[in-house]
Amino acid sequence: MKVLVVGAGTMGHGIAEVCALAGNEVILCDINENILKNALSRIEWSVRKLEQKGRIKGADDVLKRLKTTTDLVEAAKEADFVIEAVVEKTEVKHEVFKTLDENCRDDVILATNTSTIPITDIAMATKRKDKVVGLHFFNPPTLIRLVEIIRGRDTSDETVRKTVEFAKSIGMDYVLVERDVPGFLINRINIRVFVEAIRLLEEGFKPEQIDAAVKYRAGLPMGLFEVVDFSGVDTVYNVLNEVRKRGFEVEVPGLLERMVLEGRLGMKTGKGFYEYSGFYTRAKISKDLAYSVNPINLLAPGINEAAWLIRNGIATKEDIDKATVKGMGYPKGILDFADSYGIDRVVSVLETRKGKTGLKEYEPDELLKELKENGKLGKKTGEGFYKWNYELEDIGPVRYEKRHNYAVITMRRAEKLNALNEEMWVGLTKAFRKARLDRDVRAVIITGEGRAFCAGDDIAVMGSWKSFRDGVEFFENIAMPLVSELADYDKPIISLVNGNAFGGGMELNMFFDIVIASEDASFAVPEGLIGAIPPIASSFGYALFGRRMAYYALTGETMDAKEAKEFGLVDLVVPKHCLEDAGIEHVDKVCRVAPLAAQSIKRSMNAVRQLFRNALELAGKEIELLIPTEDFAEGMAAFVQKRRPQWKGR
Repeated sequence: MKVLVVGAGTMGHGIAEVCALAGNEVILCDINENILKNALSRIEWSVRKLEQKGRIKGADDVLKRLKTTTDLVEAAKEADFVIEAVVEKTEVKHEVFKTLDENCRDDVILATNTSTIPITDIAMATKRKDKVVGLHFFNPPTLIRLVEIIRGRDTSDETVRKTVEFAKSIGMDYVLVERDVPGFLINRINIRVFVEAIRLLEEGFKPEQIDAAVKYRAGLPMGLFEVVDFSGVDTVYNVLNEVRKRGFEVEVPGLLERMVLEGRLGMKTGKGFYEYSGFYTRAKISKDLAYSVNPINLLAPGINEAAWLIRNGIATKEDIDKATVKGMGYPKGILDFADSYGIDRVVSVLETRKGKTGLKEYEPDELLKELKENGKLGKKTGEGFYKWNYELEDIGPVRYEKRHNYAVITMRRAEKLNALNEEMWVGLTKAFRKARLDRDVRAVIITGEGRAFCAGDDIAVMGSWKSFRDGVEFFENIAMPLVSELADYDKPIISLVNGNAFGGGMELNMFFDIVIASEDASFAVPEGLIGAIPPIASSFGYALFGRRMAYYALTGETMDAKEAKEFGLVDLVVPKHCLEDAGIEHVDKVCRVAPLAAQSIKRSMNAVRQLFRNALELAGKEIELLIPTEDFAEGMAAFVQKRRPQWKGR
């Protein structure tokens, strides 16, 4: 096939290269010979790089398939398929398409790479409106292997079919945009997310805080402001004004206009949202800033736009998620994000923003409202935009939820600060075993309901032991099965510590792989203060943390979340309102690791734990020996009476 690419700028020469790499004869046309020479030079550099990396063979053959011309009339006569990629000005495109229409064969499809101008408007310059179609590539086309195929008002089904075939033939995946709306698919979603980011700046946040949230929590390859600086602040500003002029409801942020007027256009001027010492320098964005902004606050307007596209039959949910992954570099589709965080959360964010700004564009789409009203909230109910495997079971005071590929285990004795009584120990053992045996479950989240994670063993239960045998039976038959289950667990466990984690509550966290604590969380092993012993902390904990554990075991002192992170017990400290989201985000990160690799990592770590099994068993024997002593009896009584114990022993 002979492909004519009109326009040899950044996009044009990239499209020409992709077409030539796929084996097509390519004519690259522009009005300026210097532009064409520069384009050929860039294509040659790129093709030879690909050959050096072993990704292609025969660079010379690829380059031979390319020729350039400034004569559009003659080039049009030779073309079998045309892709226009000239400047984004309607009058220029009309002139090009008029010439193409007059000189191309009647059966030739005329595709436009426009990102903002309606396909229907461009087709008006021709007498073959049924053969004019949008074929929107992304920069750089050699790396982003996705195109939007946009149907104009008069585009025929046959034209769409042939354009799909062409896209496939040049190695491109595609999404269909069934109606010619401003911004098409990806730009509509991008605009909502970018504009929200800029508005948050205007409200006092810093670029680094917003970019840290999307890079290190949502997993995007670049921060939003890094992308804008790379693309050009003026480019984003012009796109916004263009789509707004054509009916897309969006208020252009004043900050963006001021930056354009001041010449702060991004990398090309050395200063945009960040400052640059050279074109290829990168902004420094610290992970420590990631919890200043919640990613869902940025994504919610984009999700709302996606819902509008679905409800109006413009794009399917599958194509929307494909576009955000393959076209925008998201680690998963934006609708998958919505189902993960929860549709109710998305609606709440939008309603809050609408109330704060008074802007209609934040009004939750009818599709989102309908999903929320019907209880289709995403993974936490089994259905949202998609259907998910879901299961809920209450095992005594422990709630077990299967949310498609992970489980959530919640301790639910909030009125007792989730203290570990017999039912709690047994429920946790059964819940963890259930998750381990389910092949779909890749990871487990554990947390506590209310204001505590877990306050440790229930003192009332311990105080009820009348003999040495009572304690022995409790530890051997009730507590140790959970300890054994966790010591050999072959799936990642993520703990969300939402308040106090004392005694057994703190000790259990030593078996968990990732511990995330809210800023108000606190930890302690105060068993010695009641005449008992923290068996896990004094054995396995001592092996993990060394002499530092002795201090807390022997004094019973409390450590706050920051101290616990410095100690090594906690991996991450986040604001309380971010805790659940942090768990969901870390499940995604863990699930990106190959399942067998994750199991191998866990087995290796468990083997190390087994080295200290004798010490753990010895500590268990020690607590059994303490049960019949006067120290233990006095400690129990003092705790119940809320007084200082009066020890009689040495």
